[in-house]
Amino acid sequence: MNKKSIVAAASAATVMLSASAWGFSFDDIHYWVGEGTNKCAIVVDWSGTAKAWGYRWNGDCTNVMEVATRIAHEDPRLRMCVQKMTESYFDLYFFGYDTNDCHPSWDEDNGTASDPDALVNREKSDPLAWWVFYGPMNGNAFPTTEQYSSWYAANTVTPVDGDWFVFSYGSPDYDASWNESPTVLNTPTAAETPYGFRVVASATTAEKAMYSEPNNVLGHPTMYMYGMWGGPISPVNPAWMEGELFSLESYGDEELEPGEEDGPGYVTIEFDHDVVDDPANPYGLDFIVFGNAMCIRKGNEYYGEADDPGASILKGEGNPEYAKVEVSADGTHWFTDSTWKFADNFAPTLGYLYEPALADPALYSGNRWWGRAAHATKPVNPTVDFADCANKTLTQVCNAYNGAAGGTGYDISRLDLPRDAKGRRYFRYVRISSAFVDDTGEGDSGYTAPDIDAVADVAPVSGYELWAEANYTDWMTAWDSSVSGMDAVAANGRKNVVNYVLGLSANESVAGIDFAISGFYPGETVHSIQLRSKTKMTAVPYGLVVKKSSLPTSGWTKAFPVFAGSEEQSDGTWLNTFTVPNDGAKFFKLSLDE
Repeated sequence: MNKKSIVAAASAATVMLSASAWGFSFDDIHYWVGEGTNKCAIVVDWSGTAKAWGYRWNGDCTNVMEVATRIAHEDPRLRMCVQKMTESYFDLYFFGYDTNDCHPSWDEDNGTASDPDALVNREKSDPLAWWVFYGPMNGNAFPTTEQYSSWYAANTVTPVDGDWFVFSYGSPDYDASWNESPTVLNTPTAAETPYGFRVVASATTAEKAMYSEPNNVLGHPTMYMYGMWGGPISPVNPAWMEGELFSLESYGDEELEPGEEDGPGYVTIEFDHDVVDDPANPYGLDFIVFGNAMCIRKGNEYYGEADDPGASILKGEGNPEYAKVEVSADGTHWFTDSTWKFADNFAPTLGYLYEPALADPALYSGNRWWGRAAHATKPVNPTVDFADCANKTLTQVCNAYNGAAGGTGYDISRLDLPRDAKGRRYFRYVRISSAFVDDTGEGDSGYTAPDIDAVADVAPVSGYELWAEANYTDWMTAWDSSVSGMDAVAANGRKNVVNYVLGLSANESVAGIDFAISGFYPGETVHSIQLRSKTKMTAVPYGLVVKKSSLPTSGWTKAFPVFAGSEEQSDGTWLNTFTVPNDGAKFFKLSLDE
């Protein structure tokens, strides 16, 4: 057996246990991916530090590799890289975890990250592999004394309800006795969840039990509704069934504070971490509130699973049910911003990406359009409203979300909140309540009756993504790959990334400034590489890497260049110097990469 090409496979090695169990169970997991009544747990162990996630599903689950892939797709902190070796086996050669939530650059080939605190293991050429250990566990805390590894690769192991799986870096020595070379599985900690973790307080006058459970606001926003009138959540098909929402229904004709007798319906939600005003957050937004607002279709007809989203034309109208939003660092002192939109508003939730080529047949029978989960930690352009969807198809609107799951985004930068060690404002609690309006639609004053589904911490993005966001402002065409000319998406899928690296505006010509090495200076420990740009650089631009090789024809691997300085030239351009380690490579070239 070739242990390089059989990833996440293991043989009958004994697992070393220090006690009957870790004392870590399903109840200790913070981050759950998927929806359904069946549950399994995934642990990634970086040779000493281990993180745990949960996965839910209904019906049949495909395999452990697919579960891990879906978790990595949804958690912006987790990086997972797989390459297909044969029809039967895959090489899972890289797991990375962003401990600082700072969006580092990952070098999967060399097993490194630009943030030294990130959890990484294994170079692509390292003979050690990620090995998977698994149950059956029957819902017990993992591991147990019966726990063994398996001959099967992760893509051939089918999870059942209650299973635990551990991806552990390294494997027993093939030349040693299994009993003499046990594998140690480390006690995990819960991976932080970007979603609401705990309900602190709540009140509602909703009489229906399906809308009066406050814990419905925790975790990921609803993606799929099961039942006769269910289906995938989309801007025209919002969540409304049992177990999905908490209604902030209120009675009263005077404006009171949340928690007062006869006051508004409200819910106070705690995150398991501080939500910060991160300058790398898209559109400057720091958190998102999901409700069940919807876009109205022309004809006002109901949208069913079999309906073609490309044939569904939107009116440019919606049904917002306004909710007031406040935040607090300590759960006592509350802050809001007069410029904030009410929640349960635009943008309506999108559960799955419109991906006909990746349509998931397990989602429902006959699914032809909906693929991977939309990103609930990514906001939609906040300048857009229901009116911008007029005469657009559901397909166009879903694509214009640009991978986001919708919701209403909020920026805390103007609030008088405390600051963390990096000087960033932060909060930990969000309170959402019925808004008091002068006209409820019947000519009188009173409280609205919004429904809340979830809250999410916005994930930071790269400098390139912020640049593209600022330069491509047309909501419907900014990310459209069919656009031609200067607005065309670059060959690597990144819009005008050369312009970004060279310090040019989005539509500026690159003529006269070559994307090439301007100077190369070998050194005993590091080599210096120079690149010209139109503007001064202060750091390595996102997307710029150095490729190195011992031969000019093959075997190129990535190196993270280290920024050394930028010097203005007589022609007005800037000469930027970067260094790379002298590790024996003989040839170097500049390259664009993610």
